Amino acid sequence: MIKFFRKIRYSLFSKGETRRYLKYAFGEIALVVIGILIALQLNNWNESRKTNSEYKAVLQQIYTVIDQDSENLTLIRHQVTKQIEIIDNLVQNPENINNKLLPHLLFYLDLESSDLNSEISYLLGYLKFNPKNQKQSNLNKSLSSYGKAIRVGYSGSRKDITSFLDELNLPYPSITFTYSALNDYQNIDSTFFDDSDIKLTLKLLESSKFQNALKSSRSIKFTSLVFIDNIISLTNTNKRLIQDYYPDVKLLYSDIGLVGDATQHNNWTKNIPLTLTNESQAIWEGDIILSDGSLKFREGENWNFNWGGDAFPSGNTYSYGDDIKVKSGSYHVILNLSEKTYQFIKQNI
Repeated sequence: MIKFFRKIRYSLFSKGETRRYLKYAFGEIALVVIGILIALQLNNWNESRKTNSEYKAVLQQIYTVIDQDSENLTLIRHQVTKQIEIIDNLVQNPENINNKLLPHLLFYLDLESSDLNSEISYLLGYLKFNPKNQKQSNLNKSLSSYGKAIRVGYSGSRKDITSFLDELNLPYPSITFTYSALNDYQNIDSTFFDDSDIKLTLKLLESSKFQNALKSSRSIKFTSLVFIDNIISLTNTNKRLIQDYYPDVKLLYSDIGLVGDATQHNNWTKNIPLTLTNESQAIWEGDIILSDGSLKFREGENWNFNWGGDAFPSGNTYSYGDDIKVKSGSYHVILNLSEKTYQFIKQNI
């Protein structure tokens, strides 16, 4: 092609048609320039598409992490609410408290959740946005603000209740913030404290100083709830902003199954797998035969991500929530991780 154009230029020049030669030469230069501009534009378009694709890939991971943060915060809120309910019962209706559980519950009141280990800050380091893209800039600003907010602790480290229990020289039970409260504290060893320990704690309830300590603890926990609600609101806001920017964003969960003594495996180690039927809504389904017992949903063959529930045959899922008590039968199961709901639809065999 270059030789062809060169022959035309040579022919025009040799014939003395200088004006035509110059016009042709300028036209050829213009074509070359236009070609270069088109090539640059295509390259810029490809780079922009690649950058935007990488941006969305990281954004999808962030979306999943924020969803996990929201679930963890909801769990923390649930436990703090339980602590407030215990305090209210101790102050207003102490006769409703199981005496054997009383010392455990008092120690439990001062427990707090460990810091929320969100991966948001780590992922934000990989979110390369275009400063000239106003939507990306606004989204990044909101996500960065969320990343800073979630690193702040939700409550103080006061031990108003434990200080009284220390004076009674009571032994420390093995309790954790989330697990010990599951299934209304049925997992607590009710034989850990003897009758003399229980009598001491019952006597402690009659103390006006201790009653004031309970009220102070309640006030702190109520303030914690306000803070937690604010962060949960931020998770919802940022999830919505991501959805507005990237309507096809989805939760990156995989290998979801059912585990528990109510499944055919009759254990808490091996899953009954479910099938992903709606990727965009993170809906998992399957058919299963159950016996009377308990089960949970979880991702993979480990407990890093698992969901319990509050009712049967349908209800809301809670990250690390209570075991779901189920009844025997053949069921079609629907788990919606976007809406945080589940259904066990009984089948007629």
